[in-house]
Amino acid sequence: MKTNGEGKPVVALDIDGTLGDYHANFLKFADLYFGRVFSNRIGESNPGLRLWEWMGIPHRDYRDAKLAYRQGGWKRWMPAYPGVSELTAGIQAAGAEVWICTTRPYLRLDNVDPDTREWLQRNEIRYDAVLFDPVKDGETKYDELFRQVGDRVASIVDDLPEMIHAAERAAIPRGGPIPIIRDQPYNRHYGWSRRALNTEQIWTSVRTDLKSWKADREQ
Repeated sequence: MKTNGEGKPVVALDIDGTLGDYHANFLKFADLYFGRVFSNRIGESNPGLRLWEWMGIPHRDYRDAKLAYRQGGWKRWMPAYPGVSELTAGIQAAGAEVWICTTRPYLRLDNVDPDTREWLQRNEIRYDAVLFDPVKDGETKYDELFRQVGDRVASIVDDLPEMIHAAERAAIPRGGPIPIIRDQPYNRHYGWSRRALNTEQIWTSVRTDLKSWKADREQ
């Protein structure tokens, strides 16, 4: 199915952990929230544990802290990774659309949308659409992405293994791309064939995907 993109390829980019350093930002918030130091472990290896397990705190306390983090607007101050503004500008200059795909709970908190868009604007990140967590049982943001743009999806970048798996599951039946994982200390246990260590490597892989997408349609 085609939308108003009229056949343009779509590059899907996650935000937290892919375009911005969510974990460093949250751990600095957690220092203040819990009165303990977590941020001294930024960059430390994590063998696939969920963040609350890795932090050594109860899941309920983590959920409360994450809610306070979101409601307090801390996402507006998350550091953007170097080069992400240029990455999105390059994608658009290559004739593709940038779709920001995030699991942020848009329907649960009123400030999620404005906080997200303000962060994107402040960091000069260009985009054509923002897709939030669809909050549907058994479905992910990537199911919704393919529902909206169909075979226009040319490239997907995320940092979470479960989201990479979800993207692959959504892409395979539709002939979509193999997702790219943004390398992080918490995903290095995950054996994935396409891994980007930094923004420059993301751009290299995305360019390859765009060329493949266009070549497939010229046959």
